[in-house]
Amino acid sequence: MATIGDVAQRAGVSRTAVSFAFNDPSRISKETHQRILDIAEELGYYPNPMARSLARKRAGVLGLLIPQRTATLFANPFFADLLRGIGHICDRHEYAVLLVPPLKGSLTHALRRAAVDGFIVVGLDEDHPAIAMLRRGEIPFVMVDGPALPQVSAVNIDEESGARQAAEHVLALGHREVLTVVVRPAQTLHADEAVHPLSYVAARRLAGYREAFARAGVPFSEEYVIEADATYEGGQQALRTVWLAGGRPTAVLAMSDITAIGVMEAAESLGLSVPDDISVVGFDDLPLAQWSRPALTTVHQHGLEKGRRAAALLIESHLGSGEFEHLVLPATLVVRGTTGPARGAP
Repeated sequence: MATIGDVAQRAGVSRTAVSFAFNDPSRISKETHQRILDIAEELGYYPNPMARSLARKRAGVLGLLIPQRTATLFANPFFADLLRGIGHICDRHEYAVLLVPPLKGSLTHALRRAAVDGFIVVGLDEDHPAIAMLRRGEIPFVMVDGPALPQVSAVNIDEESGARQAAEHVLALGHREVLTVVVRPAQTLHADEAVHPLSYVAARRLAGYREAFARAGVPFSEEYVIEADATYEGGQQALRTVWLAGGRPTAVLAMSDITAIGVMEAAESLGLSVPDDISVVGFDDLPLAQWSRPALTTVHQHGLEKGRRAAALLIESHLGSGEFEHLVLPATLVVRGTTGPARGAP
């Protein structure tokens, strides 16, 4: 295999000049640059990607820092939309995407191993140790589904508004016994990294549900709040647990579509009809929300756009010369077939 020395000798230049040809062509003449590239192609020489990234101070990779294991992440189809959006921008700017889940249960351990230019950080709070590590290392990052921090761009949706619309909808249909299925925080992190009982997103959505009940003058039942994984199985287990313990909700507010679909499957296995016996509302408006039978009433959020905006902000604001931005995208209720009047409601 040809080496940088072989190219330098054949071209009659220094090894440094060959390095400039691949990493900083402005430092040599156009004629020398082209001669080096031609000889390198002839000899079959390609620079080592890691060495080249160090020389250019650019890895050409964006990291997606996630608090879940990879298998758990892909159990929720919402992340496919988010990744597609990120991918659209990365393809345009010739960046690769590296998933960075916890390493041995620790995101800070994972950060030490990730050779990337910057991170899109999903679902972490500002006092998480990984955020402190990113700041200390002056590593560029953008927050998604997390708080807006000074000098850090962030992309969120109006979580409270979306959740409030969902709760107002079931309350207007006469439902008073409402089960709330909260997204369980990641269980894979070390104890000193799981600093909040609820994720940022779950806390905001729960606040929106509670606000709708308060506005309607209806008590919000804390006994009907249950945590579940944002998975199909999590939704199944949530409803079955409550029902088999004697609970009889007439409506369910689920914090993700995949969880809501699981709730619907559990309802059918319990002999319940959706929406005649129990109404179900999801959150995300994934394609499967329209394919379910009945089609799922849910809160629409722009997962694809969220990914696009986050990647663009990281590349332009943190890796380029753009300004920091805190974006809040809208969330809108989409009423379909899984919600109906509570039995006996006027």
